[in-house]
Amino acid sequence: MEVHLHPHIEKKGFKEYFLEFLMIFLAVTLGFVAENIREHITEIKTAHQYLDSYRNDLVENQKQLKSYENNFTKDVSLYDSIIFILSKKKENEELPLISRLMMNGMRNTIVTINTSTYQQMVSSGSMRYLHNQSLKDSIARYNDHLNSLINYNDRIVTTETNATSEEWGRIVDTHGFFNPEKMKSDFFNFQPEMKPFDLSEEQRRYLITYYKLYYIQSFAEPILIKNLYNENVSLVKIINAEMGQ
Repeated sequence: MEVHLHPHIEKKGFKEYFLEFLMIFLAVTLGFVAENIREHITEIKTAHQYLDSYRNDLVENQKQLKSYENNFTKDVSLYDSIIFILSKKKENEELPLISRLMMNGMRNTIVTINTSTYQQMVSSGSMRYLHNQSLKDSIARYNDHLNSLINYNDRIVTTETNATSEEWGRIVDTHGFFNPEKMKSDFFNFQPEMKPFDLSEEQRRYLITYYKLYYIQSFAEPILIKNLYNENVSLVKIINAEMGQ
């Protein structure tokens, strides 16, 4: 008759169980910490990528803003001259001059500024990667002021085109304003042809009011643009500091 002996299994003590628990706990904790560090590094990298792209947009904005400022500033004297001639009732005496001025003034400057990176940051929720609240506030404030400029410009342009241009066209004869053949041969010295004016006092007041609207726009928008430009420059400096550059 065979006798089967059961192997003796040594029971683990409290210390062994505690050490196993401690090792598992440390492994899980370290893994959690490592994942947080990895996510933090990824967030910093993503934030820097967005900031770098946004900064490039801001630098391009500076060029656009300067161009708009220069264009509006040059238009101030143009519209002021038209208003002066009409106010002094010298439109026929200065017919060649006022025809050139009116032809050059037949334009609307529509302000458009690239904000693609900012819109992408907002729509994707990537603003959360920016932990500098002062920087986030500066970005939001700049974008608000930029939108205010664009909305103001849109309102002025809409008023100029929809509310007044139809009546202007009935008063000012523009048939000889554009002669493709002459403009092609000597564009910069092109002299538009205009029939002499025969304005009633009502028409004169209308034209003066019409060009005063353009004058106000040309005078006011460079001020808004200059303030926005300075804000842009300050924001670029803040971003450079945030990126350690």
